[in-house]
Amino acid sequence: MKQQVGKLGLREYISIAILMVGAKATEDTPTILFNKVHNSSWMLPILSAGIFFIPLYLLLKIMTLYKDKDLFSVIQKLLGKYLGFIVCLLIFLISSYAISFDSRSYSNIIRTFYFTTTPNLIIYALLMVVCTYGARKGIQHIGSVAYLVIYLSVFSLWFALMLSMQQSTIQSIFPIWGPGKLEILNQSSQKVTLFAEFFLFTMFIPYLPSIKEYKKGTWFAFVYVSIQISAAIFIYICLFDIGMGGVGYPFHTAIRFISFGTFLPNVEIIFFITWLMSVFIRFTAFLYLNSLMFGRLFKIKDIEYIIPSLATIYLLIGSIPEAAVNVSTEFRALSLTIAGPTFAAISIILWLSALLKGEFKRDKNRNSM
Repeated sequence: MKQQVGKLGLREYISIAILMVGAKATEDTPTILFNKVHNSSWMLPILSAGIFFIPLYLLLKIMTLYKDKDLFSVIQKLLGKYLGFIVCLLIFLISSYAISFDSRSYSNIIRTFYFTTTPNLIIYALLMVVCTYGARKGIQHIGSVAYLVIYLSVFSLWFALMLSMQQSTIQSIFPIWGPGKLEILNQSSQKVTLFAEFFLFTMFIPYLPSIKEYKKGTWFAFVYVSIQISAAIFIYICLFDIGMGGVGYPFHTAIRFISFGTFLPNVEIIFFITWLMSVFIRFTAFLYLNSLMFGRLFKIKDIEYIIPSLATIYLLIGSIPEAAVNVSTEFRALSLTIAGPTFAAISIILWLSALLKGEFKRDKNRNSM
């Protein structure tokens, strides 16, 4: 597949990574985590990041050996043509499953809080149409728009969280260990999917100026989003206390508490517009990433032609659940449990394969010459 190298700058890549992963603080993920470990759920993102650090570090160490190769190229080189194809297909299917029900979840948010009389299918279809249009523009345009939006998005999120603290109480985080330390560690290992996108971002390596720039951007975004998600959940717990277990989308519920006195009582629409721009970029990049994987799998050079077809398939799959609650409790919960551990296992297998084949030793010998 033909790829144009150097079309994604460091700051654009960081913007995409933060918008794609950091958005989990504004959906139903905090509620899902709260229902597992209650008051201590704010610890899970930090602990999960610490656990996922090891496979991500090993993966980046492998990618450094091949520098300008993407993830699928490295997998097929290390695991062979046929086994590599099966592993790459598994990654693509998991990612496709995730985007199908993640996008449906976001359309549920839009309908529930902002366009209550509009049919969910219409909102969902419009979301996918806009993302399809953006994805066909290419990764360079996606990165440029992401960089334009990132500062406004990050500022509005933190500003909303700070305003929410006015009506919160710190005592709500107690008992601080929730159901117990062992349960927290157990759930942290299962929820490494929070950062699974960083595994998929290795498909973007050929588009960046160098592997060094890619690693720098990855670690910066990785640390930042883990702090952002953890801080957001902490504030939600202080605001809702035990009631958070019944709040489907805590961010959008929280911004309804915000007002600037009697002059401007309803300001959630301001945060909604910024959030909506972030959503479009998130799924535009996600759709482009999946199309890139599909094209790499089946040797399709012009991936822009397959983007509308994939978007339609994801729309049909995401429309399967009849109720919004089924998306969170059944379909997305399954994705949160499977994707992260699977990607972590693949990273470790790739590292072991490279080690047994002597790839690290050969690279060391090349550098010493």
